Amino acid sequence: MIVRSFKMAIFVSLAITRWTQGQDAGAVVSALMKKHASFDGNLPRTSACYVLEIDNTSPLECGSQCLTRPDVCYGILFNRERETCKLIKCNPAFVFTDEKFDTGIWELYWKENGPGYCKAGWVRHEEHCYFFNKTGETWMNSKKMCEDNGGSLVSIRSPTENSWIVDTFLPASCDRSKCCDYWIGGNDLDVEGTFTWTSDNSTMSFVNWHPGEPNDLNNEDCVLLCTNKNWDDRTCSEVWQFICKAPVM
Repeated sequence: MIVRSFKMAIFVSLAITRWTQGQDAGAVVSALMKKHASFDGNLPRTSACYVLEIDNTSPLECGSQCLTRPDVCYGILFNRERETCKLIKCNPAFVFTDEKFDTGIWELYWKENGPGYCKAGWVRHEEHCYFFNKTGETWMNSKKMCEDNGGSLVSIRSPTENSWIVDTFLPASCDRSKCCDYWIGGNDLDVEGTFTWTSDNSTMSFVNWHPGEPNDLNNEDCVLLCTNKNWDDRTCSEVWQFICKAPVM
């Protein structure tokens, strides 16, 4: 694996060196990656979104570094004033923070194709793509919308994945009545008390219930994720935002 990665790095570097002679660096990077004119003026919220930060560099050198790390780097943010760049694995257009930055200084280049590609609007984490829908739907409608887009309501298989989803998509604090709960794929619609994931009907081996949950109050059969990382069973007809999950393409 190390030898293969080293050979890939040599190949990419040589190809770029030969092709870029006499070319404008910005045009070259734009040809290798897609430049986004706007990305909502937001940086990724968590440090987990950044693979590496490089000082005293150029868009071309930074793009080359990204292309030699296909498994972990999906784009770059380049600061023209400071001549620094960030290698990133989360799409800033869909991962929000209150930290603003000037799009006149920062440039975003994004790899649109290749192994492990996620559709526009989806964010990659390991071998899956995730989509955060901000419009409220019932659990059943949320399930259908995820499936219509090639995925399913998110199944959460580990504490690490649970934390990543909360840290990446969910606001740190909010009015509970407005935005704290999000539909995930857990439910006990088939057998009361036996919670399964809608993606494959498997029993939920990892759970992170809020103390006292699930309690099936008022026939609650569908599972919500909250910003405190705990889960709660709720009535499936309630309307909440939701998170989809799909394998990488």
